[in-house]
Amino acid sequence: MADQVSKVTKFSHYSLHDVPVLFGIGLVLFLIAYATNSFFQSIAMRVPIVRPSVGFGLGMLLIFGTRFWPAIFAGALLVRLTFGFSLFSATSNAIGLSIGCVVGCWLLKRDRRFDLSLPSLHDYFRLLIWAAVLGAGATAIIATVAMVGGEAINEQQRQANLILKWWMGDTLGVILITPLLLAWRLAPRQWLQFPQFVEAAIFFVLSFLVGQTVFLNWFHDTLGSIARGYWLFLFVVWGGARLGSQSVTVVLLMTMIQALIGAAGGVGFFGTDIAQTQLLNFWFYMVILSLVGMGLASTVMAFINAEKTVRDLAQHDALTGIANRRLLSERLDQSIALAKRHGNSLALIFHDLDNFKPVNDSYGHGTGDLLLQNVVARVQECVRETDTVARLGGDEFVILLPSIAHRNDVLVVAEKIHDALLRPYGEHLDQHRHRYLS
Repeated sequence: MADQVSKVTKFSHYSLHDVPVLFGIGLVLFLIAYATNSFFQSIAMRVPIVRPSVGFGLGMLLIFGTRFWPAIFAGALLVRLTFGFSLFSATSNAIGLSIGCVVGCWLLKRDRRFDLSLPSLHDYFRLLIWAAVLGAGATAIIATVAMVGGEAINEQQRQANLILKWWMGDTLGVILITPLLLAWRLAPRQWLQFPQFVEAAIFFVLSFLVGQTVFLNWFHDTLGSIARGYWLFLFVVWGGARLGSQSVTVVLLMTMIQALIGAAGGVGFFGTDIAQTQLLNFWFYMVILSLVGMGLASTVMAFINAEKTVRDLAQHDALTGIANRRLLSERLDQSIALAKRHGNSLALIFHDLDNFKPVNDSYGHGTGDLLLQNVVARVQECVRETDTVARLGGDEFVILLPSIAHRNDVLVVAEKIHDALLRPYGEHLDQHRHRYLS
């Protein structure tokens, strides 16, 4: 009962540590929405074809939790009031944005198979379905009601078009911004390695230059009027296959900004798209580009994870997680080679458990498995991180000690292991025995 009360109290109230997070989320969302509205007002578009604030709000709720929705509401309300909207319209719009983000977050977290890191294509499609389609749909409907509120609008077609355009803007915001936030929760440490750092630097520089060429007519006099829109697909494929989802999300964001600036200036690949389609071509282009890049990045990540899992299963014991006979053999060969090269010694300690079979017969194999796991945990406490504890099978174990300075060191380790394994196991085994028998 006390645990339940503490959980409710923790959920219902905010701590002092939450105040900077609330303020930061609200401020950043305000700045993003302000920049978006200013830009689309400058090109005389009533409904933005992309609303990054929705994707930002959803990403923040997925990372920090739905209890931070007041920050999203406050930021959205403030920006609408700043642009002179009525209190009713501004409040309705802020409510719609908050509800859309909360609904999308709730649907994604309700799906227990969804992983915030988007490690597979299935996770990316779950984000699209639950958040970009359903969550953004809720935002679009409420926002449209806010925009037409107070107006005598009877044309159903006009309202339907308004809902569709608003939904498209919210959907593209989720597709472009939310994966960016989720992917960059963890820094790509592999980029710190020199070869990948160089590749990443070349990748981003070339991506920027190509984006400027395609959307802002850089090098136009040299290249002439040729079809260049597909060039960016090469970079999202490159990033997805080689550098991961972090690189793809950055290229997508950079492409969106460059394309919108070029469209507003009437130059580049989308130079005539505002007048001809109200940026409809831009919307489809960005959706397809993101699907290709993120889809490939998720597929490659899933393949890498699957390969790692297969490799781990092939080299580790399934029950205890320690090295198996195959991995022990590989590390023994390496240790022998290093010992010959540096003139060091190594040692092998063989160990098996006496009377292990009666444990399985009396208490069940579940209790026997628990005993083996406890044995492994105790042995690992007695050895170094560079040592290898391996299970040959059944109750037989081998401990590989590379780089032994003195023979007495082996005796010290063996005595530590012996003393650790002599400690009673009764409490653990009795608990498991009761579970097994019940």
